[in-house]
Amino acid sequence: MCLVALASLCSAQNEPVFRSGTRLVQVNVVVHGKSGPATGLTKDDFKLLEDGKPRTISVFSVIEAHANSPLPQSPQRQSDPGMISNRSDARGETPTTATVLLIDRLNTPVTDQPFTNAKVIEFLQKHGNGQRLGIYTLGSDVRVIQELTSDPERLLRAVARIRPQDAKRMASDVTMDATGEPLTDMMAAHALTDLQDFATADRAGITRSALEAIARHLAKVPGRKNLIWISASFPIIVIRPNYVLDYSHDVDRAARLLTEANIAVYPVDPRGVSATVGGIGDAEDGPGSKCGRGPCRIIAPPDPAKAPDSGLDTMNTLAALTGGRAFYHDNGIAESIQKAIEDAEVTYTLGFYPPDDAFDGGFHKLTVKVNRRGLDVRSRSGYFASKAGLDSAASRPTLTQLLDDSLDATVIGLRANAVPDASQTGSWVVRAIIDLHDLELSHENGRATGDVDVSFFVDDARSVRTITHKIDLSEAQFAAALDAGITVDNSIPADAKAREIRIVVQDHATGAAGSVRVPIRR
Repeated sequence: MCLVALASLCSAQNEPVFRSGTRLVQVNVVVHGKSGPATGLTKDDFKLLEDGKPRTISVFSVIEAHANSPLPQSPQRQSDPGMISNRSDARGETPTTATVLLIDRLNTPVTDQPFTNAKVIEFLQKHGNGQRLGIYTLGSDVRVIQELTSDPERLLRAVARIRPQDAKRMASDVTMDATGEPLTDMMAAHALTDLQDFATADRAGITRSALEAIARHLAKVPGRKNLIWISASFPIIVIRPNYVLDYSHDVDRAARLLTEANIAVYPVDPRGVSATVGGIGDAEDGPGSKCGRGPCRIIAPPDPAKAPDSGLDTMNTLAALTGGRAFYHDNGIAESIQKAIEDAEVTYTLGFYPPDDAFDGGFHKLTVKVNRRGLDVRSRSGYFASKAGLDSAASRPTLTQLLDDSLDATVIGLRANAVPDASQTGSWVVRAIIDLHDLELSHENGRATGDVDVSFFVDDARSVRTITHKIDLSEAQFAAALDAGITVDNSIPADAKAREIRIVVQDHATGAAGSVRVPIRR
């Protein structure tokens, strides 16, 4: 079955997608019984509610983790030697599913990081055979240590290379000795609190950007993806005597992109037993609750004797918003990873068309029920219905974000290479081939039209070259371009120290983007 968000027509043969105002919302559901994943369910077994109102399930499919169909090959992949693709790994293979372990060194105390690495190695030694995994780390940004592979030896070597990193932005363990002077001690306490608050804000922003980059990077891997985030996290709410710091906007922004990319987050806390905090709840108001247009969060009253910013609130919220599950109060990291992977062995996808007035910019609660007893049903708790639809301005990455991301964006398929410019010493001719299937074009009067920005950036350069490529094709030309892609050539100067050129493509109509790094081979 062909599932395409924002589309009114699609086919298994990659025929043109003519977009309309009708918008499909997809909900991935995992169902478990006492003996494991529930199989054999049909569309008639499910009931889908939006804000308590039943919705017609217009699209239904079943995805098994070990029976995914490969992605269609990019246009003329085999006839373009030297091309670097943003949708294939180092071996030229296109992934068919994804489980990524994100080892967080930014938010996890350095004392817990060796234990985390040891437990990941323990998991790989016990369960690594046949598992297709990627290993990423989060420090000052997100880095790929090992892209998706089923080779356990490569995964083990990748984890062995990870060294504990002192999370300098974590100030929660910083202490100051009392001087005995009340005024001095009070000023020192205020300074320490300010330092902690600045560090938390910094970590929240970096983590949000990293999760958004992962969403853009894994967006085109088909099916439901698992992001197992091994982290002490950061708090949504920091309560001070005279003010409250609220980082829910960072969590909501990350969750929006993750759900659009079909990624379920499974946070795993490596610290063992922690303070108790709340997560997503159903209470509408009351002491400690935070309810509004977004999901309702139940925040436990702070215990003065314990730090209220344990980060479990963020874990619970991200898991609930994306359809994952949080693991904490347990030292069994290896077992938690395995449970997260097994959780999505069978995934049911339900698609429905909300009414036009549903796209009001708010959060809409989703409830999925199964008409069989004894089954545990889990899906994302809702979706953000932006006024512009799923391709909202809030979801659109800026050019600066795309250039700063250490991961390639894959929403738009892109292949590129660079060869020396024979007519101009010190310059390189960069050829970028853009997959037309991923652009939203207008089809009127027998022509397909649209605009894309193509940006070229040489590492360590001070400026970016951006050109707007206008697309204006007859229907015959459009059909041919679907197979060949759209080619954009440009001569880019690069000094002797330059190592790579980054190409970024962004669709004017939707903000969707693709990016790829091309090494300069001298």
